[in-house]
Amino acid sequence: MTDWLSYSPGDFLMFGPDVYWRLFALQNLSLWPLPVFAAGTGVTMLGALATPGRWKLRVIWLALALAWLGSAHFIAARYVPINWPMKYAVWGFGVESALIVAAVLTGALLARDSRSGISRTLGIGLIAYAVLLHPLIGLGFRRAFDQAEIIGLAPDPTALASLGLLLLIRRSPLRAALSIVPVAWCVTSATTLLLLGEAQGWLLLAALGIWTIGYAADWRRSGVNRL
Repeated sequence: MTDWLSYSPGDFLMFGPDVYWRLFALQNLSLWPLPVFAAGTGVTMLGALATPGRWKLRVIWLALALAWLGSAHFIAARYVPINWPMKYAVWGFGVESALIVAAVLTGALLARDSRSGISRTLGIGLIAYAVLLHPLIGLGFRRAFDQAEIIGLAPDPTALASLGLLLLIRRSPLRAALSIVPVAWCVTSATTLLLLGEAQGWLLLAALGIWTIGYAADWRRSGVNRL
């Protein structure tokens, strides 16, 4: 019994930090030069949000749906072999992608919230972080650049960009439904990183906290407007 008490939760993971980060290097190498294209697409998406029209929003959302499929491929090909419960995430990512496509085809995601406010500012900030800064975060933790997490190829930046984009649309049951998978993933990923002793998990939780502030502010603003 004493031996069991000496274990920490991280000891029950079937891999260590080096193995985990190596997964991204292998993914980037095997798909090269797709990481460059994915990063460029993310930057283009961010720029298009400056003056979004309906067709731009349609392309952005469809690109995000494709990004979820790319993230599902990473989970299935790289992560599941060392962490089998992640097979359920593959299905979740597929459902998220399908819901986005269905919502775009019905026009449900094309009605942009034109009001300015804290939710929009935080949403743009989250997208910018996911596209521009998150791939470089590893350098600050002394990891190699080939281990960069790129939107569309890695789930963390894909989830964060999704949450940011969801803050830019009108509050609705659809927005709440589309938030479930990215929020669940951020919590799961942050927990895993912290169990591995990786401080990057706190950054992920901080980003999720920022999204929560934006989401709550939107609810409060809607309530004030009804008064």
